[in-house]
Amino acid sequence: MSYARKSKKKIPRRIYIFTEGSVTEPKYFREFIQYFKISQAQVKVIDRESTASSPESVIKEMDYYKKSNPFKTKNDIYCMVIDTDRWGKNLKVAVDDARQRGYLVALSNPCFEIWLLMHFQDADTILKNVNLLKTKADINTQIHSYHINGKNYKDYFRRIDSAVETAEKLDPKPQQRLLQQIGSRVYLLVNILKEYI
Repeated sequence: MSYARKSKKKIPRRIYIFTEGSVTEPKYFREFIQYFKISQAQVKVIDRESTASSPESVIKEMDYYKKSNPFKTKNDIYCMVIDTDRWGKNLKVAVDDARQRGYLVALSNPCFEIWLLMHFQDADTILKNVNLLKTKADINTQIHSYHINGKNYKDYFRRIDSAVETAEKLDPKPQQRLLQQIGSRVYLLVNILKEYI
């Protein structure tokens, strides 16, 4: 989809994106920023300082960055992109902790790759195939059935509105701390990023 720049007055702020994963998620958002020509001064993907990927570790990095950031404003958004796939009870505590600190939580269940699949499948199809989408490997198999280059996210960005629509349909109660079914709240971050397109 092609977006024309909007002349709406935007709230002056910066968006900082912190990810649990160290490859797929940062690459997706960096290419998103390039593809839609969003200024790096407005949106920044923060490289992880540590190899620890637990939600608690991501929160610690966010706290450190926020505290040491000389350019911060009260309107800035700090977002953590995390998965539910292996964190169990600790996930609820981490999500509550992040929300109490004012951080946006872009949670995916079971993993970020479900967000990628949403660019190609609608909510009904995903729900119909939910038993085939239990792991990252399962989801990647579905993604690759679309004959796209999994490393070239431009194939995804043309379908960003479809992904947002699918994610919204799969998340009927976004105010709840955790997703109740397969889905992704990456759409919450993407909707904010679209303000800069």
